[in-house]
Amino acid sequence: MKKISSIISLFALIIFLITGCGNTNKSGTLNNQKQAKPKEINIGYQPGLNHALLIVAKQKGWFKDEFQKDGITVKFQSFVSGPPMIEAFAGNRLDIGQVGDQPAIQARANNIDIKAIALYGSGYLSGLLVPNGSSIKSVKDLKGKKVGVTIGSTGHILLIKLLESAGLTTKNINVINLQPPDIKTSLASKNVDAAVTWEPFVSNTEIDGTAHQIADGKNLRLDTNLIIARNSFAQRYPDIVKRILKVYEKSQKWVQSNPDEAKNIVAQDIKMQKNVLDKAFPKENFDIKFTDTVTKSLIDTETILRKNKTIRKDVDINDLIDKSYLNGIGIN
Repeated sequence: MKKISSIISLFALIIFLITGCGNTNKSGTLNNQKQAKPKEINIGYQPGLNHALLIVAKQKGWFKDEFQKDGITVKFQSFVSGPPMIEAFAGNRLDIGQVGDQPAIQARANNIDIKAIALYGSGYLSGLLVPNGSSIKSVKDLKGKKVGVTIGSTGHILLIKLLESAGLTTKNINVINLQPPDIKTSLASKNVDAAVTWEPFVSNTEIDGTAHQIADGKNLRLDTNLIIARNSFAQRYPDIVKRILKVYEKSQKWVQSNPDEAKNIVAQDIKMQKNVLDKAFPKENFDIKFTDTVTKSLIDTETILRKNKTIRKDVDINDLIDKSYLNGIGIN
């Protein structure tokens, strides 16, 4: 009997350890998951007018205010354009970033796991520039000419659309791959006959007297700029992503209510004269919410990229977009 009693007691102890300790471990794991937070958040942006929401929030310390209390450091990395930022995502060096629609779609086509979680602006920000005194008066005059553009950018997709509207393709011109800061220099030196870029580089080039704009994206395409997230980061830290978007929302409301002060902050950050931003600012719509117009524009961009074999496979725009984080902070 004594032996049987000992066996029963041992069995009961095992059951207790399995159920009791198992629940504790399960609860502990859940708590760890719930409380999980990154040590740092790496955000990529570009020194441009349309990045005003992030620039203002960065300069005013709103990201620091939001996350410092949790021991989370927010780091910012500046990129000259979208394509090199996408390379940083591919190397897992960024968690959040701001890019145009073409780089984001190309990233997905290249199996880089990102999600578009919000906008940081939209509008008709890109334009076709020609040097002052040029004989080029319209898009059809580009045939046989050297045209500068940042390949893989929103300017690139506008160039394709402009050429298409005149019955031309990129095969009818000599495309020169240039980053935005180099475009003004190339126009001034006549190393290119024309160029497509975006604000504030368009206005800066015009005010400088180097070139003038002869076409933009109106009636052709909407410049759609996306806040993207590395999907593994967003899935692991959904509450962090929502808090990031709350900072963007705060900045959106402030910029919309204080446009003149916002221009001063951005001008200082990107080292550009305020009169350039005075000219460029009205072209931008600072709103982080997705709209049907934006979604349609993204679908149109994907169609063009596929048609021109810029991307080698279809990209489902509805899968690229993830509205759950915006919905989570009450933006539908």
